[in-house]
Amino acid sequence: MSFPVRPGARVRVEFYKYPEGVLHYFWEAEVVEVRPEGVLTLLPQGGVFHHVAKGRSVVLDHDAYVAFFPGAWYSGGPDVRAGRVLEYYWNVQTPAEWTGEGFRQYDLELDVRCRADHTCQVFDREEFLAKHPLYPKAWVEAAERAVEAIFRHMREGRWPVLPPGEPLPWMERV
Repeated sequence: MSFPVRPGARVRVEFYKYPEGVLHYFWEAEVVEVRPEGVLTLLPQGGVFHHVAKGRSVVLDHDAYVAFFPGAWYSGGPDVRAGRVLEYYWNVQTPAEWTGEGFRQYDLELDVRCRADHTCQVFDREEFLAKHPLYPKAWVEAAERAVEAIFRHMREGRWPVLPPGEPLPWMERV
């Protein structure tokens, strides 16, 4: 299974909250690479990230690459400025669905952030545990497996992970 997109295409990326089904955040991205394992998108420096739930929009001061892998319970990639990896941000989510205009998925609260040297940390576990009873049991199990899959993805340096670099402090996030 693959997504029907080509490099240069513009796509809308939407993350929803479960069970409400409300839009949580979104952005417009450009497809920069298509491979059998997935699609790499770019929200470039100067692009706008819209956090609907928090009522904020942020103009990025760096390039944000996000890869979507068919059937995977996570997406993510490196945040880069002037050719240097700032950190990797991985979202644990339901598998991305192609809408005809972009990617749509449910955010499952868990995030994994990794420094440029590939050391990783899980964030927002408390939020995940608080929503745990609302999710279908299969989603909870898949989300927990996704965290391990992300750690393995980073250890193996799989696409779109870049070679390890000098670690920086964690980035401030919306």
